[in-house]
Amino acid sequence: MKGCVVVLMLPFLIPIILAIVFIVWFIKKSKDEGWSGVVIDKMHKTQQDMDDSNKTEHLYALVVKTKERDRKVAVSAQNYALFQIGDKIEKPKGSLFPKKV
Repeated sequence: MKGCVVVLMLPFLIPIILAIVFIVWFIKKSKDEGWSGVVIDKMHKTQQDMDDSNKTEHLYALVVKTKERDRKVAVSAQNYALFQIGDKIEKPKGSLFPKKV
């Protein structure tokens, strides 16, 4: 009987386990990466919520020129206001978010 319960729960458990593994992998990948560069552009995008047309979502990003390539970095509204074009920015290894240098 216990084996039957496990078999019935398997289709629900596999996607949950895969989602957890993906999230852990993504965070680890982000923490293992370190870079530094200069802010060359700031992007602010607004979009309407598909379910509620009265709700507007604000998305903020910085475009950073590093030695390897230009990268878009999603930031909070507070960090968007903190950084200006020309500022030096660094994301140290082991950290999830960049900081001003």
